[in-house]
Amino acid sequence: MKDYNLFIAIDGIDGCGKSTLSKGMEAKFREMGREIVHTREPGGTKSGLMFRQMLISMQYDLEPETEMMLYCADRLEHQTKLVLPELAKGKDVITDRFLSSTYAYQIFGRGLDKEFLDVLVERSIKRMPDITFIIEIDPKTALERAMGRLERDGKVDEEGKFEALGLEFFEKVAEGFDWYAGKFENVWRINGMQTPEKVLADVMQILDNFV
Repeated sequence: MKDYNLFIAIDGIDGCGKSTLSKGMEAKFREMGREIVHTREPGGTKSGLMFRQMLISMQYDLEPETEMMLYCADRLEHQTKLVLPELAKGKDVITDRFLSSTYAYQIFGRGLDKEFLDVLVERSIKRMPDITFIIEIDPKTALERAMGRLERDGKVDEEGKFEALGLEFFEKVAEGFDWYAGKFENVWRINGMQTPEKVLADVMQILDNFV
């Protein structure tokens, strides 16, 4: 693995195993003696927690364009207030979700104008990740996992806005992640249908050989 600090994004449809992977990576990094910050979008900053509530709760009926602009606003705050300062301190930063999610959910899922997002990206992103891992998984399996977690934790209304849009929406989002992986540099596809241990092992092997 590189001896300098890394900015890493973990992405994929809800229920693909992002949180499990990022927590496993965090533990591995600490074992190697690296300083690591594990964060997320939206919600990685104080203002981001407010954005997160508006964006994923079914209590707020936002226009899709408003939703997309808020995701970009959250990303700008996140990079300025957390990601860049922590990287400047020599720490690794792992974020659950980044730009790939906005293209997948808002452009492919919601059907919004890509050129509109392209303009927002120019104004809201200060630094792209050194490497992005997109966990690929069958949309039906992912939706079942995501809804199961929300129901178990009693958070369907609080966090289930996108899960409520159903399988067809998830399939469109999966297409978006597939498009992103083929379009952008330093993006690796990970088979999310494997065990969590194998997913983590695959990611760590890629990082060990990352140039």
